[in-house]
Amino acid sequence: MNWQLLAPLLVTTALAISGWFAGHALTARRDRTNKRREQRIGFLIEAYRRLESCSQRRTLLPADISKLESAVADIQLFGTPHQVDLVQVFAAEFAAGRAASMDELLRDLRRDLRAELRLEVVPDRVVQIRVTMDSNAA
Repeated sequence: MNWQLLAPLLVTTALAISGWFAGHALTARRDRTNKRREQRIGFLIEAYRRLESCSQRRTLLPADISKLESAVADIQLFGTPHQVDLVQVFAAEFAAGRAASMDELLRDLRRDLRAELRLEVVPDRVVQIRVTMDSNAA
């Protein structure tokens, strides 16, 4: 057997196989990272929406309380360390007085989510609209 002809073929084959394994490993890692990022963003968008829907309300309905509790839990699970601090301060203030401002938390969530989604920077001011029905309305 002529090893001078076979050696380059074996080396080329070994490099191709190892390159395929390395490429597959890197692709799998990238896919896991992207999936984790998508899930985190999805949960935080929903948490933002739930918090925002409870913000600036005169009274909270039982469904609102459930939304608020769920949003606080999701932010503690998926939020940045700063967001976790903000939500814990909010929760402590809310527990102490049944009212607390979540404006800074909403601003930070919106800022972080817009950056993650590569959206333009917008002013930090968050505006909510709350419509109440007149008790005399039909």
